[in-house]
Amino acid sequence: MQDIKLKIPKFSDLEQPSSARIVDSIDDLLIEILLRVPIRSLLCFKTVSKRWLSIITNPQFSILCHLNPNRAIGLFLPSAYSLPAKPQFDYVPFDKKNPPKPPFKNLKFIKDSSGISVLQSCNGLILCSNSPSRLAKTNYYICNPTTKHYTTLPKSVLETENSKIHGISLAFDPLKSPHYKVVCIRDSVSSPQHYQIEIYSSQTGPWRLSGDDPFIADVNFSKGVYWNGSIHWISTIGNLTSLCYNLDFESLGVMPMPPLPDDQSTTITYFGESCDHLHLIKFSFSTVRFDVYEMKRDYSEWFVKYKVDLEHPDELNYYNFTVLSLVRGRREEDAFLVLAIPGDCKAMRYNIIDKTIEKLCDYEGADEQVYFLNAFEYIESLCCV
Repeated sequence: MQDIKLKIPKFSDLEQPSSARIVDSIDDLLIEILLRVPIRSLLCFKTVSKRWLSIITNPQFSILCHLNPNRAIGLFLPSAYSLPAKPQFDYVPFDKKNPPKPPFKNLKFIKDSSGISVLQSCNGLILCSNSPSRLAKTNYYICNPTTKHYTTLPKSVLETENSKIHGISLAFDPLKSPHYKVVCIRDSVSSPQHYQIEIYSSQTGPWRLSGDDPFIADVNFSKGVYWNGSIHWISTIGNLTSLCYNLDFESLGVMPMPPLPDDQSTTITYFGESCDHLHLIKFSFSTVRFDVYEMKRDYSEWFVKYKVDLEHPDELNYYNFTVLSLVRGRREEDAFLVLAIPGDCKAMRYNIIDKTIEKLCDYEGADEQVYFLNAFEYIESLCCV
């Protein structure tokens, strides 16, 4: 944002300015007030005047709105009854007492007649793709669901060489930069059975290869998680392995994985980030007690952050549940899990610290695995795309 200079208005002796006029005439005071206004209200305030519009839509103002990590306020999930060409989404608000309006039911404001699906959410922005026909190419979009603005990612020159895409991930940290990056994992053109990385930056422009050496890996590239300046991928079954890609140094590395028992029924059921913390949950589907792991920022080890016991036989049958999300807050006691109970088609909020539980909403029935793979956090944001 351009340097702000105090402009104290001069009023004649006959004119008695109101407090509102004085505040409105001093830019930095007005900005300080607007920064304390909920984002959904700021969207309405853009119509107050051209000056307010200029302040609220300034990219630097959007960064100031994110000086503290903004936590998610809800989840959007693929509707069980939507058609592939017309994806619909259910919304699970985290605040049952004061639920916000759903951010969207569909993404029709993205002008693509083949329908839009969500691939990843990252700090207020979402990565989307269309559902192309056999004759059409896949298009990728970066969208801000709060402002309903989006941009179409450019085509890669490697698309003409039939290099299959195995995963594409969004990296965005509004505390560091108003710009985002997209990391694409493709088949190597030069080395069969190997991968190569392409990277796109909203600041510098077109896709380019990152690194010279193709590589081999056994992870799920379709589910990348951005944290601590890197994209992270893990395998969720079999011999658990991991891979992380640092965007500043454009280097690949491996992070440790927590120990798993020999019991083949134990697997990773959640891997995600919340308020700048990376979490992993693993448990057997025959138990209601499990540990929540958190990764140290130096990647030295995972440690047990929470111990969860969902033994509440009088309230719900927790032997059939899916962890949709783990949400952290500014206070330790704000941490909670969002659980899906597929048999009852309910979304529940479980407070990890005080062990309380409440129903958030009912959702349209769907296979629980679909929800596990496709639950995306919604964070309000004014950031530009």
